[in-house]
Amino acid sequence: MAAADGCDEIRTRVRQEIRAGADWIKFAATGGFASPSDDPGQATYSQEEMDVLVATAADLGVPVTPHSYGDEGIQRAVRAGVRSIEHGNLASADTLRMMEDAGVFLVPTQYAIVSGARRGEDDPVWAAMPEYAKRKARKYRGALLDAAERVAASNVRIAFGTDAGMFPHQDNWREFPTMVSTGISPLRALQAATSVAAELLQLDDLGVIAEGKIADLIAMPGDPFTDIEVTGQVDLVMKEGVIYKDPAGKREARVATAC
Repeated sequence: MAAADGCDEIRTRVRQEIRAGADWIKFAATGGFASPSDDPGQATYSQEEMDVLVATAADLGVPVTPHSYGDEGIQRAVRAGVRSIEHGNLASADTLRMMEDAGVFLVPTQYAIVSGARRGEDDPVWAAMPEYAKRKARKYRGALLDAAERVAASNVRIAFGTDAGMFPHQDNWREFPTMVSTGISPLRALQAATSVAAELLQLDDLGVIAEGKIADLIAMPGDPFTDIEVTGQVDLVMKEGVIYKDPAGKREARVATAC
């Protein structure tokens, strides 16, 4: 992670990252909840700076996505031409419509954000939070929950992401029930992690079960359309046609054979 102040530094940093092998450029368009000296609703770069950042990456064929919570940062990023918004958990209805119109994806990371907003102050996790994080949580709790409902009611393209590392990695699956609890349908949540995610990442050979596509598959002992919690019980994993885990508990790699 690097800081860049002004258009010239931004150009340099973007070029350095791409020269080092970056497939995407991510930047902070607003402050955050886990940082001590900013605010999630505060835009961090001017419109000109975001325009330069996205244009520099585009010249080299690299897409851009910002960490962004509040309206102003999101709107500037959308105008600049980003491909997706990471978080977006304070977006107004107008901002979501702007994203829809521009074809910008949203990765709402709701397990990390919405679950945190629902957390009571008697929760052990709350006790471990630094005071600045508690202040931000109190300030934005209601706004975060309201915005989650707006996302569910919108037509913005939702892709799956978890902000893992803010919680234990094995809990990534909890993004599914959290999304559904805010009003997102199970189908839309599952598509977010499959076909829509592949479209966002421009991976044309993944994301759907179809002839000619890579056979990356999972299975679970239940129907996620009626019980989204079964997404936490994956008992079969196939990658590129090779089974790495099956319901019998075997984990050795073996090639699947067609019947």
